[in-house]
Amino acid sequence: MYPRRTAVDESAARNGTTSITSRRRFKRLDLWAASVCPLTCLVFQLELLAYKVFIYDSGTESDESHVHGVQSVLRGGNDGSRADSPYQQQPKDEAKPQQQQHLEHHKKKGRHKESIPNNQPTSVAQPTLAHESSLSYEPTKPFRRWRLRVARAKSNENSYFWNWVEPEKVIPPNNSTDLPPAIAYVTTLTRCSSKHRGSLDGAAVLLHSIRRNSYGWIPMHLQSSSSSEDFDPSLWPKYGGEGGRYRYKAYVIVDPVASPKNNAKSGDCARYLQSIGWTVLHRPPLVPLFEISPKDRGAPFQPSATFAELEKAGYVGVQRPKSGATALGPGEHPNKLRMLMYNDGCCGYTELLKLHSYGLVEHELVVHLDFDSLILRPMDDLFDVMLGNQKDDKVANSLSIAKLPLSKPVNFSRPIDAAFTRDYNSVKSPNRNSPVGYQGGFLIVRPSLTVLERYRKILQRGEFSLDPRKGWGNKHGNFYGDVTFQGILPYYYEDIAPPGEHNELELDRCTYNQMADNPRQSTHKFPRATPLDPKIMGFSDRNKCRDGREDCSDTDCQRTHPKDSITTHFTFCKKPWDCSPGLPGTVALETCLGLLSEWYGVRRELEDWWLLPRNNPGEGDESGDISNNQRSFYWHERTVNTVLQKRKGSLQPDLYRGYCDATGSSGYHNMMDPDGLKK
Repeated sequence: MYPRRTAVDESAARNGTTSITSRRRFKRLDLWAASVCPLTCLVFQLELLAYKVFIYDSGTESDESHVHGVQSVLRGGNDGSRADSPYQQQPKDEAKPQQQQHLEHHKKKGRHKESIPNNQPTSVAQPTLAHESSLSYEPTKPFRRWRLRVARAKSNENSYFWNWVEPEKVIPPNNSTDLPPAIAYVTTLTRCSSKHRGSLDGAAVLLHSIRRNSYGWIPMHLQSSSSSEDFDPSLWPKYGGEGGRYRYKAYVIVDPVASPKNNAKSGDCARYLQSIGWTVLHRPPLVPLFEISPKDRGAPFQPSATFAELEKAGYVGVQRPKSGATALGPGEHPNKLRMLMYNDGCCGYTELLKLHSYGLVEHELVVHLDFDSLILRPMDDLFDVMLGNQKDDKVANSLSIAKLPLSKPVNFSRPIDAAFTRDYNSVKSPNRNSPVGYQGGFLIVRPSLTVLERYRKILQRGEFSLDPRKGWGNKHGNFYGDVTFQGILPYYYEDIAPPGEHNELELDRCTYNQMADNPRQSTHKFPRATPLDPKIMGFSDRNKCRDGREDCSDTDCQRTHPKDSITTHFTFCKKPWDCSPGLPGTVALETCLGLLSEWYGVRRELEDWWLLPRNNPGEGDESGDISNNQRSFYWHERTVNTVLQKRKGSLQPDLYRGYCDATGSSGYHNMMDPDGLKK
């Protein structure tokens, strides 16, 4: 490799001189070294770059903790809403997944480099990493490609689950002429982890609020009068609890990730819900989010009927028009819509499991509620009108109906197919003509397989305009949850359904699905209640209503007393299992504390009911539904003592009923599991 020394070179070395030949040869050596060193540096840089790419890609196929970001594992709780939710901010101290840490590490490096001034002239401003992260998802960006791979893998995993699990058949209720119709109450469960234990308490309290306002319920003061237990009725709720005119059946639709068939802890939530009276239903997506990728099946593969149906359905957007106003926009990545649906709102694409409410044709009416909802009083009058059972027009005229710019006239001479409330708080640019989504935590429908199939067609066509974001059919978008449940509902009823086929009803949102929201816009970037002192709170109301009207005092839900509401939804007032202080410093404080007090009262009554001695099956049950039997869930002495101990919280016992030591989830006392669950 190195030049050999000749005899002339040796003689010159002894004499202390260098020959011309030697100098020429060492000059060639210097040139060789100068060419090798840059090549070595280049190889090193390439290896370093490959290592960085490996960091991004490693583990993404198996790491499940970061798939949905910070989001609600149990749909029905917004306790894990995304940071850009209009209802909640993302907790700053939450542990971050490993992949997210890698991503933020490289973002910081990018920002550090950008802080160095660049004196080179440029004709186009280059976007920074921080700027890119605020834009809509683009799968072509290198540092986000791993998200697309994870989304595909999860969609595939969901599809193959249905090759060995078939959806359960719903057992029709006893429709004897001696009994009133049974209303189906439905909620959804999409994830399960220990941090969402509070949402399970929400499911238990919600179920009891349904039970105590339905046919066959014996008022608690009558049940406890024959018991030796020492109960305090003043700690029970103030409203409802006298039963109702309609029976009930409670269902929870579960995602495969949270299926009770999973032996791991991810199935514990569904098993708990089963033990307290919810009926679990497995339901596949109407259309897979991504195309089903073939697996190395080894042995001969015989697909189930459900799996074959999913393969036939294709994937979201498979039938999207190639031209026209709803076609894929110029430069729009084909996976952009699917990734937006995957990450949308609290629960992503699984939010559309709610559409299976339309498939419960064994019931005349289906009510979908989130876990963070509560029924204060029976909805019997509304059910009468929807089923056409009202005796006279007085019942229909007594209903609290919305009379807003987007509200349609209702024909009470025929049955009503859907009842809903709109989410005016989710609109980004409120005005009189802005599209407004249906609030996703409350929906009452007359089930129909025809309607369910139409929703499947909507997803297959995927006609959601993104650039600009005009939404479904170029009309329904640019609000929270627009790509999934809250956007697809108005798109169907207002654009897809044949004219005159449906008779839908928009309800007064202060009476039904009451969220104690402010009808006026706020100077804050998110909707906020009216402050008592704007200087202290740092924001104030604008002189503009969120529905575009000049006067919106008729929908001032933040000032609506709980006695005037029928159902409530804990969004702005925060979650009861977080020992919410309400909304201090605002006019909504009194309303929120009243609603929260009712939730804790229903929990207290539920626990007292579970402490009552067990009846024989059928005893005291007038509804034909065993779930209304008086029965003891707490019978072990150790469990009873723990239940009583959990009622000794020090934070405002008259409001929180002893279930809180401090505000925040850490100060909340969770409910005890039923003893039957431990057998």
